[in-house]
Amino acid sequence: MPVELRLSKRFLKSLQKLSDEEHARVEDALIRLQKIWGAPHQHTGLSIRRLHSGYFECRAGLDLRIVYRISLDGLEIVLAGNHDDVRRLLRNE
Repeated sequence: MPVELRLSKRFLKSLQKLSDEEHARVEDALIRLQKIWGAPHQHTGLSIRRLHSGYFECRAGLDLRIVYRISLDGLEIVLAGNHDDVRRLLRNE
């Protein structure tokens, strides 16, 4: 059963900064993440990895990342952006 995704206000705001192509890549990555969550052998294409402070990231392309946290009822999607955006998020948390 697919995991529930909750989109944060910060994530929705970060989407507004992306091009249509990047937006489509994020959408595709989120669909894949939702379908394969809980099946570690299938995670390789998304390059899921743990960041510090309870955050995780997956790839939506070579230069585009999605940051999320695990919650009791699913995944909270926090940010879509590049490496600098991710660093800025982690530094400010």
